Amino acid sequence: MPSKELIALAANAMEERRKELIAQPLSRIYPQLAEAAAGAILAALLEPTGAMLEMCEREDAIKSSYVTYSDFWRAMLAASALGEQSE
Repeated sequence: MPSKELIALAANAMEERRKELIAQPLSRIYPQLAEAAAGAILAALLEPTGAMLEMCEREDAIKSSYVTYSDFWRAMLAASALGEQSE
């Protein structure tokens, strides 16, 4: 489950967008709200955090002979706000 911080960022982005769209029918609002949420998630993943980079280094040390980009990607996502376990 994504972290509470990431959920809050996505919710805030959706709320700000909803305020702009309030007069429109719901069928037009939902895609734009989803876009706002996806944008917040993308922004959270664009710059790797120290924890994400550290996980890549650990992954490299564990699989010292053969590490793929997919291995690094999975490790970074697990350490990101998207992969953090929320309480």
